[in-house]
Amino acid sequence: MIYWQVWLISKIIFSTVYRREITGLENLPTNGSYILAANHQSHSDPPIIGSCIKKTIYYIAKKELFEIPVFGWIIKRMHAFPVDRAIADIGALKNALKILHSGSPLLVFPEGTRYKPGKIRKLKKGAAMLSVATNSPVVPVAVINSDKLSNFKKIKVKFGVPMRFDASEDYDSITNKIMSEIEKLKNEPSPS
Repeated sequence: MIYWQVWLISKIIFSTVYRREITGLENLPTNGSYILAANHQSHSDPPIIGSCIKKTIYYIAKKELFEIPVFGWIIKRMHAFPVDRAIADIGALKNALKILHSGSPLLVFPEGTRYKPGKIRKLKKGAAMLSVATNSPVVPVAVINSDKLSNFKKIKVKFGVPMRFDASEDYDSITNKIMSEIEKLKNEPSPS
């Protein structure tokens, strides 16, 4: 119940206040699990992406967010689950595998944290590993201007063509391909 209430509020806010433009929804698989792999600029990225999709999606979030009073309670009800980024978190991996095996979509951020331009980033290989382990396609997602919410810039969300990988490819190579597709989506002109 709380999921859909927050979903509706997010949809209204991002569609009206921020004039959100969504492209590529037709690329989302209609059956089975898939992994949404997105760039990460703002704490608002999960609801910006999630409220584009009329399907319950699950999120991986850093464990520290669950320790924030009220907010931690809310994100649990939004189907987020914690990951400890300081270790190889087997519990988070098992949770993600269970979600994908059940046929549900999962949102991950290969950058691991909010990315600030000009900073060196070490990409996380979770999307690659989960895709290979579950044979789930990866849908690249570009979110544009979510770091400019205070300026009321128009938000754009672009869903790319699903990508499939197999065990013959190493995780670094897969992760780089995913990020390359996200960058292409960010830089391509929007339809007029």
